[in-house]
Amino acid sequence: MNKEKYINPNYKSDNSTASELENLNSQKEDLSKFYLSNANLEKINLVDAKMEQANLSRANLRNASMYGINLKGTNLFKADFENANLNNADLRNCNLLGANLTNTKLKNVIWGKDYKVINEIEAEKAYDNGDIETAKEKYKEAEDIYRAIKISMQSQTLGIETGEFFIREMVSRRKQFDKFSGARIGSKIIQITTGYGEKLGNIAFTIIGIIIACMFLYGIEGISYQDKILGFFSDDFSLLSTIGNLFYFSVVVYSTVGFGEMVPIGPIGKSVMIFEGIIGGLVLAILIIALYKKSMDR
Repeated sequence: MNKEKYINPNYKSDNSTASELENLNSQKEDLSKFYLSNANLEKINLVDAKMEQANLSRANLRNASMYGINLKGTNLFKADFENANLNNADLRNCNLLGANLTNTKLKNVIWGKDYKVINEIEAEKAYDNGDIETAKEKYKEAEDIYRAIKISMQSQTLGIETGEFFIREMVSRRKQFDKFSGARIGSKIIQITTGYGEKLGNIAFTIIGIIIACMFLYGIEGISYQDKILGFFSDDFSLLSTIGNLFYFSVVVYSTVGFGEMVPIGPIGKSVMIFEGIIGGLVLAILIIALYKKSMDR
């Protein structure tokens, strides 16, 4: 069967295109760099096909069987994958802008390093080259793509990967802000401290870090305990007892329990207590939500 016509950029698909592609794939032929823009390939069977760097922009691939297909570097702009099976597919460096992923099966898809789509990779390159406007445009495209993938995965309860694409969506949105804007800095802080509510490890380290940091701040000024001063510059308690009790006090404040047997004695301790109590309530709420989402995914 002649493959040359499919490599021609001016190729126009017809009613026999789908069956010819299926025959080529059954013969283990390489379908890479085929031009199939606007092709009607509904219900096509391309299981385990090799189709790298092809052009499938605006192609109709509804209900297609594409399990294990290699689409690395393929242009999938506005391709329609509704109800298609893309499980185990290789989608590295694909342009998925505007693609319809409604009910598309996306389990165990190969997305590439850090789940980045080509649009975000191009945005990073443009940013490094000083082309800020192009970078923002590409980050906006990446944000739209990540949102579409996330929504499709949510319906399939693919919790871990859904979380990864939510993070990528938030990162792409953040990088559209001006470099030193409050919104961008705040978003970065949220990513580091909580992973946008998706990273239990980040949340746990943040909790421990805040408790320990506040513990040392309380120790600078000291707190009142048993009619004595509990602090690093007081001789009323041993160093080990001071550290242990300050840690206990910090945990009590962070968890907003507030037993009351220890109280700050100065403006520094009172200010730190207000800060820790407010932040503690917020981060603990995020932790509970994250744990709930992880348990529901299972």
